[in-house]
Amino acid sequence: MNKAEFFDQMSQAASMYDQDNEWFGFQRGGPVWSRGTWIQFILAAWKLYQNASANQLQMILLGDTKIRSDPALLFNFGLAANTSTPQEDKDRLMVSDLMNRRRGLAPGGAVEIMGPGSILSAKRWSPALNDALMLGGIHGMQDFHFALNGDEQQAWREITTKPGSANPEFAKRIERFGAAVRVKGAEKPIEVVWLDFFHRVPRVFWENGNPRVFVRELMGLKFFGYKPIFTRWELGFAYKGGGRPPTFLNYLKALREVGLERRDRASIMRHIGEFLFNDDKALSKIGA
Repeated sequence: MNKAEFFDQMSQAASMYDQDNEWFGFQRGGPVWSRGTWIQFILAAWKLYQNASANQLQMILLGDTKIRSDPALLFNFGLAANTSTPQEDKDRLMVSDLMNRRRGLAPGGAVEIMGPGSILSAKRWSPALNDALMLGGIHGMQDFHFALNGDEQQAWREITTKPGSANPEFAKRIERFGAAVRVKGAEKPIEVVWLDFFHRVPRVFWENGNPRVFVRELMGLKFFGYKPIFTRWELGFAYKGGGRPPTFLNYLKALREVGLERRDRASIMRHIGEFLFNDDKALSKIGA
């Protein structure tokens, strides 16, 4: 998608973003952390879309905001950002240190951590910017991967054995996603283990009665032709074809069908259960 197409799509979707995200306040002077004009949000989203589309690893990592402060993940995957500095000031020194380590390992030059990486950390965050990250990956049919933060890793370990290792090629490319562990025995299908995990950590989907951004991302993958891939090391998502044309307007229309803007828990969890487990009742108790 070129710049003209991007701005045209965002213009068409502007009123829906405003109507469906009153909590954010695109045009109504919302909370301090979302302060800015609509054109500033569009420009930030465009820059991030460009970086996500140019992601050298051709994969996007999804998950809690804490993953952007995980040194191992940052070192291996870098940040998809629309600025030259991380979103959080506290992360700047860490990124600088990681970049120096990279240069030491690659004296001929190392790809910068900030820019076209795989983990979202962008100034002027908004729902539109998050959608731009997703569409940047979807338009390139990139893979998406769910990365666990520290608390989630602990919950995973409690229902699995100690960490194992992936095959050499997988390990070389990825090193870890926070879920690189083997499952106890062979008595449970891996999908059931992941289902247990989601019931153990409902905060993946809901917090304080509100759907988290990961829910929004899952719905984009669901409606734009992706399928989940469960393994003993990670939960990934790959493009399998079909789905709706991936545009901002279609994204927002799909979210309305699901009931995201209404916080319709029952409908949202039916859709997620159907997408992940082919069972619209699999996650029905989460968030209740």
